[in-house]
Amino acid sequence: MTRSLVALLVLLLALFTISATAQSNELAVTAGGYFPINNTINADTAFAVGGSFAHRIFGVPLASIYVELPVYASFNSTATLKTVTSPSNAKYSALFVTPGVKLKLAPEFPISPYAVFGGGLARYSKTNTGTGDTNASTFDIGGGLDFKIAPFLSARAEVRDFYSGNAHIFTNVDERQHQVMATAGLVVRF
Repeated sequence: MTRSLVALLVLLLALFTISATAQSNELAVTAGGYFPINNTINADTAFAVGGSFAHRIFGVPLASIYVELPVYASFNSTATLKTVTSPSNAKYSALFVTPGVKLKLAPEFPISPYAVFGGGLARYSKTNTGTGDTNASTFDIGGGLDFKIAPFLSARAEVRDFYSGNAHIFTNVDERQHQVMATAGLVVRF
C-alpha cells in the first residue's frame, strides 16, 4: 500500500510539473481605448488594439518573470495644436513595439496581477499635417489583471503607458508624451 501511495504521489508530481512547464507561454489579444496625454497637443481618444507574446523564464509558486513582446496600435486620433488661435486638425495612427519584461504575481491563482516594463519604437502615421510619418523611441510601463476562465484561458484587463518621443504631428512642437492605452481581452496559455 505504501509503494502504491508513493507511486501515485510521484505520478501526480510529474503530471503537475509537465502541466506547469507546458504553460510557459502566453498569447494575448486585447482591445480598448487610446488616451494621449500632452501639454501642447490636444489629441482625441481613439480605438486601440494590442497583442503580446510572453515566455516565462523564471517561476516560483507565487511569482513568475516573463520576457514579452507587446505590439499595440491606435487608429485615427485627431490632434489640435492648443497654442494656435485658429486650430488646425491632424489625424494620426500610432504603432508601439516595446520588448520588455513582465512580473506576474500568483500566476496559479484565479486572479493574477502583473506589471510590465519595456522599451522600443513608436511609429506615427499622419494625415492632414505638414510633416511625414515619423519614428520615435518609447518606453512602456503598465500593469493589469488576468482572470482565469479555464486551465489554458484567461480574461485580461490592463493599462499601459507608452512614454514616447515626439510624434512631430505639428512643426515646432518638440516634447515627449504619454500614450495611455486601457484594453481588455483574452489570453491563451500554452
